[in-house]
Amino acid sequence: MVSPLLPYANALVKTMTQGTVSVVNGRPTVSAGTVYVVKCYIKRQQYSGVTSGSKRLPLESQLEGRMLPGVSGDQFYYRGYALQKFVLPNNVNWLGDLSSYTFTNITSQEAFLLPGKEVEFKFGNDAAMKAVIQRSSGVFGGDGIDEIIYPGIGGVEIQLTGSEAQN
Repeated sequence: MVSPLLPYANALVKTMTQGTVSVVNGRPTVSAGTVYVVKCYIKRQQYSGVTSGSKRLPLESQLEGRMLPGVSGDQFYYRGYALQKFVLPNNVNWLGDLSSYTFTNITSQEAFLLPGKEVEFKFGNDAAMKAVIQRSSGVFGGDGIDEIIYPGIGGVEIQLTGSEAQN
């Protein structure tokens, strides 16, 4: 079943699995794994207690906000559903036209979307940014009621924090 949220998908997440570990010239080396692009329906959450809805970077407590001279930005919390995935072929721009590729539905928590994973994230018309997955299972950890909700929604809950930096 196709997700009822799919027509409203407004974000892409690019992530990669870990490849194999081998020893090259006496040093452990990890090869590139499979690259996935995930279609998501996501909403930017507003932080409570601040007027802009974001967390300023660098924080005022970090050298009075001068920790990163010449750079400032905002960190937002994003919450929604990971709906579909596909394996990105080599030399294909993940931000280009992907309409000719076949996406498959996400029906459970994926190993390449586990919490703590650093990903590339494109939200709406905003510039692509680095993000960190905070959660990729539902309120009940993907169990119980989540097992009823996921098939109806046609995706798995995902939460990310993404930072937008300006020079």
